[in-house]
Amino acid sequence: MLKRIITILHFFILITLIGCNPEEVENPTIEPTAILTRIDIIPSPLKTRGTSQLKLAKGNKQAFIATGHYSDGSSKVLSNLSLSAWRSSNEETGFFSKPGVFSTGNTTGDVTVYLIKDNVTSNTVSVEVSAAVITTLAVTPPASELAMGQMRPLTAIATYSDGTSSDVSDSVTWTSEALSTATVTPTGRLAGVDVGHTTITATKDNVTSNTVSVEVYICRNTGVSCTDVFEVGNGKLFTNSPSRIALHSIGGSVNNGFTQEIGTSGPAGNFVWFNWANANGLCATYSNESLAGRTNWRLATRNELKLELFNTYGNMFNARGWPVRLNYWSSTSRGPGFLNVSLRGGNEGASLGEEELYASCVSVP
Repeated sequence: MLKRIITILHFFILITLIGCNPEEVENPTIEPTAILTRIDIIPSPLKTRGTSQLKLAKGNKQAFIATGHYSDGSSKVLSNLSLSAWRSSNEETGFFSKPGVFSTGNTTGDVTVYLIKDNVTSNTVSVEVSAAVITTLAVTPPASELAMGQMRPLTAIATYSDGTSSDVSDSVTWTSEALSTATVTPTGRLAGVDVGHTTITATKDNVTSNTVSVEVYICRNTGVSCTDVFEVGNGKLFTNSPSRIALHSIGGSVNNGFTQEIGTSGPAGNFVWFNWANANGLCATYSNESLAGRTNWRLATRNELKLELFNTYGNMFNARGWPVRLNYWSSTSRGPGFLNVSLRGGNEGASLGEEELYASCVSVP
């Protein structure tokens, strides 16, 4: 009997081994890697106007973008390209000063530019570098009104002796008559610093533009496109949590969405809320954008919110038109989390940092 059982077991083992023949096991499908097959480069944004070809006067620059096309039919804009990938046929006439940024050289004439990546060479683009000189320089808009902390673009257009014109906003020298009232970044972003009046001009190649009149005022409605930059004394500034429109106007910052104020605990509008990490990121964005001419913005502490704002001014909606339905994050830690303060009633709480609240940033001279 035992011998029969053993025989049956051997039979089933044999059948199992035959059924598990590795040659019959299907291999998992491996997706082929898409291969770069073509690169297209184009000047963008095209700065020179009034000519059908790419023409630059000496001293100017032109940005290029590159689009890669792949074997699976997909395409994408190529980023993180090295400077050496961008090529010029004559670097005396023009060269790439940064990845994708062509700068004119010391001589005039025609030059060809192209890109090489993964042994794939792009199309070529011809650039004519001319000796044309600037005849006029015009800045628009000719007048601007903006709130403290608000930013607006200025555009400088140079007209040349050959009849062409070019956007030179990022290569002129911007001058503000009163830096304490308004400043301009090297790329032409006008920033309101303090209440008052000033004038702005641009200069390039010894040619000076028209004069732009600038008025800076206090933000009266934080529910729209401005953020209240509140000076509490000795140059110390506080900001309210921004509206969606206001944050978008400076280029945005990572956030957790928005909440709606309806006029009872904040001006009517959509206001952005943040977890603790993104609240800190907002202040870093303000520094990067030189909000109100400052580059040292940080998240307010518990004492600054509680003592310097609420205990001094009370409900900040009534005092300054801030949104106060939600508490404001502070940089003050408590256990594993951080304190937050109500600028409506003065009460405070603590959270691990994932709660979605408002944020006030502070700058001290």
